Amino acid sequence: MTTPFGSNWDYLRAELAWLDRLLMRAIARQQQNQKVVHRVAQTAADRASSHWWQGFINVDPSQGGSRIKTAPASHHPLGRYGDRLQSSREQGVVLAIPDLCHQLHLRLWERNTLILCLAPEINRRYEKLYAYLNGDETNCRHPTVDLALRLFCPSDAAWCEARPSFDPQGKAPLLKYRLIELHDSPSTARSLLSKVVVMSAKAVTHCLAEHATPEKFLPKPRSRRSTKLNTKLN
Repeated sequence: MTTPFGSNWDYLRAELAWLDRLLMRAIARQQQNQKVVHRVAQTAADRASSHWWQGFINVDPSQGGSRIKTAPASHHPLGRYGDRLQSSREQGVVLAIPDLCHQLHLRLWERNTLILCLAPEINRRYEKLYAYLNGDETNCRHPTVDLALRLFCPSDAAWCEARPSFDPQGKAPLLKYRLIELHDSPSTARSLLSKVVVMSAKAVTHCLAEHATPEKFLPKPRSRRSTKLNTKLN
């Protein structure tokens, strides 16, 4: 029998362990790429264009570090920890983020984004990891749209599918329900990829609570009567 999560905190600890493994692989991959750049690049222009020429040069992994293995994807309908999530739901254990995902029909990368943004609210060491992985001169200590897409999208198709979730002009649930907020980067960059992603204060409180339910967090739907009244007044 699958063991359910005993509490919301038990679930969050499991998700942070998953995030740690993901970030460590990303850091190892970035360090490996940096070794390749330092070994091959001869000028500042070579270093600046490294993302382009690395796609054309076959570098021996024995000289630049071992290849990074990625964890196999979960095929459970509920994704990662799916069996335990299902068992927890059957036992009546309230898990804030999975319940929000169920209520709002969030997809896997949207759930991952919530975990990514919530982590620094639990332990500030994640700020240093994000600053390193953001890889810019501004020392940005929060996840960016670019970092989220790099971490959670294994293919170009997945990247194109996930990007609209961060579009301020769109109606994706993460922004529509104010689960996350987008802020300008500390740098002069103004692209969507450079935007800083933070979890809203209300969402943080909800996701860290032991006995929170989505119904208390989400705005109540407007009644048809109030909608008709507003129409008449306007």
